[in-house]
Amino acid sequence: MKTFMTILKILAVLAAIAGVVFVVATYGDKIVAWAKKMIKKFHRDDDFCCCDDDCCCCDDDCADEIADEDFEG
Repeated sequence: MKTFMTILKILAVLAAIAGVVFVVATYGDKIVAWAKKMIKKFHRDDDFCCCDDDCCCCDDDCADEIADEDFEG
């Protein structure tokens, strides 16, 4: 009976790992976009370039940041 329980535990761990891999493969881009959005929301400092209508700091460096943010592939 111990062997059967050990096998069930191993199968449960493998199923959990497979589930995590599936979620990351399916929703990875959305998770990364959400994480970047949250980081930008809470990380505001003088070097941060927002490049929105209420910001006048847009230049060539900022244009590269905007292009990276807008890309969803």
